[in-house]
Amino acid sequence: MNGPLFLGLDAGGTACRARLVDASGLVFGEGHAGPAQARLGVEASFEAMLTAAREAWRAAGLGPFDFARLRVGAGIAGIERVGVADLFAARPHPFASLTISGDGTIACLGAHGGEDGGIVVAGTGSIAFGLLEGRALRFGGYGFPGSDEGSGARIGLAAVDAAFRAVDGRLSGSILADGVLARAGGGAHALTAWCDTASATDYAALGPLVAEAAAHGDRVADGILRGAAQAIGDLVDTLRDAGCERVSLVGGLAGPLTPFLPEGLAETLDEPLGDPLDGALILAGLAPLGAPEA
Repeated sequence: MNGPLFLGLDAGGTACRARLVDASGLVFGEGHAGPAQARLGVEASFEAMLTAAREAWRAAGLGPFDFARLRVGAGIAGIERVGVADLFAARPHPFASLTISGDGTIACLGAHGGEDGGIVVAGTGSIAFGLLEGRALRFGGYGFPGSDEGSGARIGLAAVDAAFRAVDGRLSGSILADGVLARAGGGAHALTAWCDTASATDYAALGPLVAEAAAHGDRVADGILRGAAQAIGDLVDTLRDAGCERVSLVGGLAGPLTPFLPEGLAETLDEPLGDPLDGALILAGLAPLGAPEA
């Protein structure tokens, strides 16, 4: 194998994923690591990305690491913050090339095969992102807790709010509140201590408790999920109003939130053509499926 190799990296708030392919798009290996969002800092983010890249290389069985052969595209959550992209660009790397963007960009590229379209990412955070006639559109996604409506982190925050209301008697009979309090280790003091150190990722990790409680008929949990889905639906409408004809819902919460979307909205969404790692590979220079090689 003497041809070029491409590596796509999706550096998110919950995990970092890697995919290693050749110029034809044939997958040789994939890798995973811990959170790699920009808020963790350049070194922590790069360490997670390198860990995922090494795992993908090992899975490919290509022998000793030779990262200098790799053309890399990386979508990093939170890199849009002022000055952050410059810090990442200044950090030395072992690859043949490294192109960095936000995670919204790679998700959009992957969902629409590099063509115009929009995506709403529903994961640890959330963002509406579009590519339209050479212009990038971006709505939301400015970071938890002030933004990222409909995200896993905001869902978790609402669950904590319910737990605090339960602990002083304002809410009773909530499976969700009981689950959150048990996770935190007790009553109000334990939950306060948990909040003092909790990150967006920690809040998003409460999401499964919300989904489970809703499945068991907890009206508070059901309301939280419906509120999150409404926020995601509003982002879809915003992209369409901006001119995006194709809009896809992507991210780890796309499936769980779809049943709670406003009536009729799910049927208007377009199935993604690919995932964020496909978009990261396009960013790295891999020709989209069906396009001539660059």
